[in-house]
Amino acid sequence: MCLNTDRITSHRLDTFCEFLETTNDASYNKITLDQWRSFLDFSQEFPDEGSLMGYDESESAWPVLIDEYVEFLEKKAKK
Repeated sequence: MCLNTDRITSHRLDTFCEFLETTNDASYNKITLDQWRSFLDFSQEFPDEGSLMGYDESESAWPVLIDEYVEFLEKKAKK
């Protein structure tokens, strides 16, 4: 799968990689194709941090990986 800036901003990809590198969840040591596709879909629906205001974990059908990534972004924004 090709990830380029036409689909995902470099900032989004960088923060996702940072999340994966800093998480303690061993299940994220290897990302499946389905997880990458979910990340691509998520990145298209929520292209920047401003659009995350509409993200509601309780009403979403996103995988746990994406929910945890959004929590990571929210914590990072508070710093």
